Amino acid sequence: MILIFIEVREGKVKKSSLEALSEGKRRADDLNTEANAVLVGHNLESLADEVLPYGASKVYVVENSLLSHYSAAGFSQALFSLVEDIKPEVILFSASSMGKDLAPRLAAKLGVSLASDCTRTIAKDGKLEVDRPIFAGKAFVTLRFKSSPIMATLRPNVFPLGEPGEKKGEVIRKEVVIPEDQIKAPALEILREK
Repeated sequence: MILIFIEVREGKVKKSSLEALSEGKRRADDLNTEANAVLVGHNLESLADEVLPYGASKVYVVENSLLSHYSAAGFSQALFSLVEDIKPEVILFSASSMGKDLAPRLAAKLGVSLASDCTRTIAKDGKLEVDRPIFAGKAFVTLRFKSSPIMATLRPNVFPLGEPGEKKGEVIRKEVVIPEDQIKAPALEILREK
């Protein structure tokens, strides 16, 4: 199973997350498995309907009132508990500011490798491989993973957004227990450039 983290900002699903889900669905089809999505936060169940048309078989809604605002420690702990429970083979994030902050923390908790800012994915010999730029984009490297689950962040605006289909799939709500003292430095406000 491929699990895709769906980023929510100001109550809206980010397009870059739907791009990651679309790519995850294409690779899941190649690998004869399913693509599932995960929303982390509080009161997000209504957003699952926006995610299902892009190919998710299941949308996990991981909730706790302490996750109302983004906190790298809280979100990574919530994702860690879900990953330990459902055991995905692949976990994908958008390489947005949140994805770049959250994915390495989850990889460290899981003790696995992470490929960042990937521009291509391919299913080869029943495994996922990724390409990412090196030397300031002058060359590309293809990575094959030895650790499991495979983790990668996908560069926004590179992977095509899939055509929305039917809103079919299962929404699974999971309450996660997070000690209040574990929520450090929550993002309380986003200041936009004027």
